[in-house]
Amino acid sequence: MDIDYKVLKSLSSNVVVSEKDSNVYVLFGKGIGFGKKPGERITKESTIEQKFIKIDDSEKDNYVEIVKNVEGQILAVTEEIISLAEDILKEKLTSRIHVGLADHISFAMKRMELEIDIVNPFLNEIQTIYPDEYSIAEKGSKLIKEKLNVELPESEIGFITLHIHSARANVEVSQSLKYTKIIKEVMEYIQEILGINTNQKSMEYARLVSHLRYALDRIENDKVLKNVMLESIKTSMSEEFEISKKVCKFISKKLFKEVCEDEIGYMSLHIYRLKQSN
Repeated sequence: MDIDYKVLKSLSSNVVVSEKDSNVYVLFGKGIGFGKKPGERITKESTIEQKFIKIDDSEKDNYVEIVKNVEGQILAVTEEIISLAEDILKEKLTSRIHVGLADHISFAMKRMELEIDIVNPFLNEIQTIYPDEYSIAEKGSKLIKEKLNVELPESEIGFITLHIHSARANVEVSQSLKYTKIIKEVMEYIQEILGINTNQKSMEYARLVSHLRYALDRIENDKVLKNVMLESIKTSMSEEFEISKKVCKFISKKLFKEVCEDEIGYMSLHIYRLKQSN
């Protein structure tokens, strides 16, 4: 079958960015990009293999701009990371990631060239909240090492994790970062109230962090998860319930949302377990 894609940029021998009918596509195929120059045409469908990605109209102009300004090697490895993530997760990521991740990796390279330290104060929380995405980001960093001969620090792997999660959840990276920041602050606040310094690698710490991830989403979206143990928790864990009320008031100020008693009860359970482990 004859087709007609105009090449915008060859990212590697096997990946090209192209345009057809005012739409932008990333095409994969063995040798599809070899020797291709901007403006040349791809006219045989048989050359296109495995992946066929249409960039959403809302991101098209941004992606074309990225293609113009970012090195082809960086764009190619970005597409490999996205493809790897989709294969492992067995789900499609929103096309926003093609712009955001390429832009992020490009700037990370520039920062490293200038020997600017990359600090990620939320690394532990990211590793705990998004373990699947972090594992993929680690594999992505190995691809970057292999293809670009650049070894990313753990801090950068954490930021790539946020891009992958945000593309899964179809939210802005800033939203994922906001939740991660609040979780870190809440965990510090809980430990301050309890007068403890919990091992951040412990099971109890991880459980509470994971609980907070979903609790924040419920609170912000006015969802109520009925707590059938609420009255029992108030009686048997009265001290933890009072602490939980303070913590939830702290969360309420961060999200500008009221926190229902059901959530306070669930939080009490996790605080109780955290206390018992110290």
